[in-house]
Amino acid sequence: MQGAQIQQSLLLALNANQDIETIPSGFIAATLGSPNYTEQELAAGVSAVFAKAYYRCAKDSQITADEQRYLNSLQRILELDDETVAQLTYRVGLAVYKRKFRDVVSDGVLDQSEIAELDELKSVFGLHKRDINKAISEQALAFYSFQLSDALRDGNLTAEEMRDLAITARRLGLTHKQLKSVSVPNKREILSTTLASIKAQGEIRESDRDHIRAVAEYLNAEDLLKPCLMDLDLYERVFAIRNGDLPVIESQDLILEAGEKLHYSVPITLESPTGGKIKRQSGTLFVGSMRMRFVGLRRSHEIRYRNLLEVNFEVQKRSKLTISVSQGAGSGAYRPKRYDPGLLFELQEAIRFLVRKAKGLESDRKRDSRYIPAEVRSEVWYRDNGQCVICGATEYLEFDHIIPHSKGGATSVDNLQLLCRACNSRKSDSI
Repeated sequence: MQGAQIQQSLLLALNANQDIETIPSGFIAATLGSPNYTEQELAAGVSAVFAKAYYRCAKDSQITADEQRYLNSLQRILELDDETVAQLTYRVGLAVYKRKFRDVVSDGVLDQSEIAELDELKSVFGLHKRDINKAISEQALAFYSFQLSDALRDGNLTAEEMRDLAITARRLGLTHKQLKSVSVPNKREILSTTLASIKAQGEIRESDRDHIRAVAEYLNAEDLLKPCLMDLDLYERVFAIRNGDLPVIESQDLILEAGEKLHYSVPITLESPTGGKIKRQSGTLFVGSMRMRFVGLRRSHEIRYRNLLEVNFEVQKRSKLTISVSQGAGSGAYRPKRYDPGLLFELQEAIRFLVRKAKGLESDRKRDSRYIPAEVRSEVWYRDNGQCVICGATEYLEFDHIIPHSKGGATSVDNLQLLCRACNSRKSDSI
């Protein structure tokens, strides 16, 4: 006879007796007859009967006096010692806690009142945290995954949301290994959104790097962390360039003009259109503070920034920097010999800044001010014929920065215009 059969026989006999307290000793022997079972099988069957009865009494978290008398009588007739009963009630307590936890998290929320209910169950049954965590581990991980998905619904993960997730993981006793098993299908897009929000600030701080590291950890996206940090490093350099802080390198035996600085030296292949064909030549592109120079094996040229019409970074299988000039040599596609799209993007920003500076559209942020010298005012007034360049008004005229001074615009002839007070007010701080 197996444990399940013993359990069934005992339950039938118990159900046949209306008053369990009147059942005399020897109930097991009278019910099961000659012992054609092992001690282990008997212990399993008897324990299952008591556990089932205890669960029925304890499932509402409270045991009445009548229920306790019933359980005491059941312990007696099933010949269970106190130690065995304590083990069974503890195991049943874990089952009750597990069911309660499943019920309270089924709506995806675990509020303070529900936490209090769970804490009360823990106290009533004397449950240990380690055993609770083991019992609810599967449901707890599912709840954490739901919370993470809910936080990511907007495609972002804020510091506050990460704090809440950490509290949830700690409260539910989830291990590092368990958290690493959570799968986030759109983690690449979420990291991209997070990076975009950081870059929209116009500056990169060390706390931003810490935030990206934390997001990658919560998404289990450590494999994507390195390119994210490299992207932040790139934009830190770009933002510095936009503020006029360009890198300075050694002149590399180039003859520089007085006060000229060398910012970049890049091995490059120049593709220039010649007679309907594309001519390619290898060389080095030098980007200086006053001009760019291409030094090739057979031919070289220089480009003054005032003559540069357009510079565009294009991403293809082989990325390139396309430059067009108003006169002289230099137009064409500049491809680095080493694949480095980030470097080309940085070069584009540096060259555009140097072009704006050369054309008087970029201020020296350390020295430039809003004060307009008399000679500059005279030249702008003469050029704009003493009238508003938008509506033609000749009264209430004001000098306006085309690129606002607050956004780096220089106080120069090329970056100033005449506007009447009404047009200037409508333009405000826009370009």
